[in-house]
Amino acid sequence: MTKTIPSLQHRVQELMPEIRIDQFEINQEGLVNDVVIVNRSLVFRFAKNETAVKILADEMNILDLVQQRVDLDVPTPLLRRPDSIVYPFLEGQPFLREAFLQLNPKTQSCTARQLGKFLYAMHTTPIARLEGKLPVTRAPVTRARWEDIRRRTTEKIYPLLLKHQKQWAERLFDGMLLDPEGFNYAPALIHGDLAPYHILFGGKALTGVIDFGVAGVGDPALDLGTLLGVYGESFVRQMAPEYPGMDLFLRRARFYAQAVEIQWVLLGLETGDSFWFTAHLGGARDIE
Repeated sequence: MTKTIPSLQHRVQELMPEIRIDQFEINQEGLVNDVVIVNRSLVFRFAKNETAVKILADEMNILDLVQQRVDLDVPTPLLRRPDSIVYPFLEGQPFLREAFLQLNPKTQSCTARQLGKFLYAMHTTPIARLEGKLPVTRAPVTRARWEDIRRRTTEKIYPLLLKHQKQWAERLFDGMLLDPEGFNYAPALIHGDLAPYHILFGGKALTGVIDFGVAGVGDPALDLGTLLGVYGESFVRQMAPEYPGMDLFLRRARFYAQAVEIQWVLLGLETGDSFWFTAHLGGARDIE
């Protein structure tokens, strides 16, 4: 549960006693951290528990690496503590699909290429020398994780589905899990959660990417799959000029784009958090 406004204000003043708080906004979507924006100029993130402290430390290490390689803004901490960070507020609005569809074709292509360039730079980060120093992404990108998700899906979701929906899920899982090469990929540094509210848009171009709490070593196709689900394959294909070899990842990306909806329903059933049941609404239906 998000802490009360007075307690969060107290924590802000503890970190920066000199700050005068004129505007105080709580981001209610933080699942791991309590997030507040002060005066529309500073972002304060406070870890909710010990697990979140470890995630925050991993995220800071990743940001140190990523910001050297990408040309979109990412959070740059001004102040670090084991359980909290402060960084400048990044301007921009969430890059919603509706906003993208209202752009002219030239600007649509520009935003797609910006994301392609960002992801290619991130995915090609040399990580061999950093083995053991970078976390594994918390997103499911391994055969073992998806076999487990399938088992739980069969047990808990299938009783709620119509026959044709079960057949769809079976084909989706079989297409990857019965293929010995299905999850063969070269591990890369990935974002892991490229939801539209983590991509910032300035009206004519993208301005930044935020929230690297799920980032880590994993399958680069997952990031492409997230974008497939949000913006559609016609958008993702426009990234190709800035992302050489992207076509090699699209089969797995299509799997992730669809299977994540099953994963969200499963999370809703297992945690009792009903918002997971509607997490897929508003996405694209443009997957080949």
